[in-house]
Amino acid sequence: MSANEAPVARLRVHNRGEELVELVLEPYGSDHWLVPGETFVVWTVGSSDGDRLWSGTTRGNEPFEVDYRPGSVTVHFNGIHGYVSDAEGNEIDCGHQRPARPGSA
Repeated sequence: MSANEAPVARLRVHNRGEELVELVLEPYGSDHWLVPGETFVVWTVGSSDGDRLWSGTTRGNEPFEVDYRPGSVTVHFNGIHGYVSDAEGNEIDCGHQRPARPGSA
């Protein structure tokens, strides 16, 4: 990485279970649903300015924070931009594979 190039970090998230798993990307609040056996990649781009590459954290070098609850994983990216892709790098939209809510048409 050159001195002016922004750093990029990736975090692979796998669903090794038998049920859908919700992946929430914060601070956007976007939801992306993994079917069993599926892998998503969370990307973040850091800052190329100064000593704080990952401006969203109080620690020096943490591009992500991860919270787990049964059936749901929340990833907070600490860069200046973040998004979710499939394992091949294709960006995945918010609501991808979201199950229908009871009573919704």
